[in-house]
Amino acid sequence: MRTSLTTLALAACALLASHGAHAQFTLYGRANVDFEKTRLGGTPAADAFGGNQRVSSNSSRFGLRAATEIEGIKVFAQLESGVSWDAGGDTLAGRDTFVGLEGVFGKFRLGKMDTPMKDLGGLTDRFKGTGIQDDGSIAVLGGSNNGFGRRQSNSLRYDSPDFAGFGAALQYGLDNEDKGSGEQKKLVSLSLTWRIARLKAMAAWEQHRNFNATGFKDDAWRLGANYDFGFLNIGAGFNKLNYELPVGTASRKYATVTAAVPVGKGAFSLRYGQAGDVSGSAPAGTTVVGADAAALFVGAESGARQMTFGYEHNLFKGAQAYVYWTKISNDTNANYRFGVNPLNVAAAGAGADPSGFVIGMLYDF
Repeated sequence: MRTSLTTLALAACALLASHGAHAQFTLYGRANVDFEKTRLGGTPAADAFGGNQRVSSNSSRFGLRAATEIEGIKVFAQLESGVSWDAGGDTLAGRDTFVGLEGVFGKFRLGKMDTPMKDLGGLTDRFKGTGIQDDGSIAVLGGSNNGFGRRQSNSLRYDSPDFAGFGAALQYGLDNEDKGSGEQKKLVSLSLTWRIARLKAMAAWEQHRNFNATGFKDDAWRLGANYDFGFLNIGAGFNKLNYELPVGTASRKYATVTAAVPVGKGAFSLRYGQAGDVSGSAPAGTTVVGADAAALFVGAESGARQMTFGYEHNLFKGAQAYVYWTKISNDTNANYRFGVNPLNVAAAGAGADPSGFVIGMLYDF
């Protein structure tokens, strides 16, 4: 597995190209850029910082897909890179990049890709694309360090065919390759999905080994549902994060509800999420660090809430203009941040409340 994903994907594309007219290539991308006015409050340091204005690129991307189908078996490859549409540059193959096979047996992929646990967030990710309105920090502690919203490298993933609306996915990943098996970071993520008419429901479970500390396991389970009435789309989600630590355990629950009302060529949307206090046998004040310095603090006053309102207007297929407002209200010992492009400044410590207003545009091509 030491071959780089970029080399692997390029080799797969070259192999597919050798089939001549049978190979299909697609260039695609997303430009999601907004202007933001953000603010910190809730603590003396946060009040002194105030806020800032900035232009942000929100999980924008550019990629190449290739596929060849022979005798009912499809061989495919994808190479996806982040693109900083706000300032230029980014990382080649830094996003979902893989090769795979698909047929009546389902779909196998090898490479770097979102986990089934992360996929469940799509049932309650009410807003177009991602940005400061994203709830990935408060919901699952982000996608790096000890977070459960991961795009996992060095992975093997299987997605089952659809069975009367039911489906399943299983992913196994290795977060690092340079240590012995007793220390190597390993991930297992699985989900069950049910789709019938306008209802979508999903359950997911994920386990990490040796992520926070060698010899210890962490896990999370997550439930989500979405129903489209036509005049109203509603969603709900619930999860629990559990961490084994050398000094004890830490656990935390999170619940969210979402709604969207179509209006003409657009929709008004809202989401409310609430994280409970962090409990467990670990001493009060013990921390579990997630992405972008967000952290769980064991003990009282460690919960938080995030509220987001927004309006999205469909300019034409694949293009939307949007306006959002969001605020995270952290308790004294909580330190959740924006899910994407957080305010990573010294003033954004425990108890600080980040909020922001954005106006932007998303274009899929």
